[in-house]
Amino acid sequence: MVLFVKGGLPTHLLVAVTRFLLLIGLTVGTAWAEESLEYKIKAAYLYNFTKFITWPALQGSTFNICLVGDDPFQDLLDSLEAKTVQDKPIRIFRYDNIKQVKSCQIVYLDNADTRVNGTIPNTLLVGNLSNSLTVSSLPFFAESGGMIGFALEQEKVKLHINLKALKQSGLGISAKLIEVSTIVGEDGHE
Repeated sequence: MVLFVKGGLPTHLLVAVTRFLLLIGLTVGTAWAEESLEYKIKAAYLYNFTKFITWPALQGSTFNICLVGDDPFQDLLDSLEAKTVQDKPIRIFRYDNIKQVKSCQIVYLDNADTRVNGTIPNTLLVGNLSNSLTVSSLPFFAESGGMIGFALEQEKVKLHINLKALKQSGLGISAKLIEVSTIVGEDGHE
């Protein structure tokens, strides 16, 4: 005997649909929570880079962190604007493309405009970003000429650092940051 609920759906079908929707909701919720945690960790790294990277004399009245392309952090970085670096307030700027970027100490790149330049090995098309720390989650970012790449290894956020790119930009890096990172590029092993 098939029982019907108000509206005409059989009870077993209603139960199956409810279970399916609950499973989808849990899966999406879990995936979102994992991605949210990943970007919370990356946001914390971006802030901590202000302590472990040294810039030549900082110009301007603010310390600027610029996001280029999509903003996977959403509002996670906005809380950094309550903090300072070398007595300068942090400001977060969001740009659609690399050509808009100017006066940024940290540039997080999250789009195809940073693809590897095929004519010059180990070079990224990142424009004129002298004295800017370039960071990205794009695959092989540091290996391709970027400075710091976020890599997911065994579901943990790891740092890949290209020391050659850092040195060429005039930036300094703390030995403490090097200790917890994988060094890549010509100065590294990978």
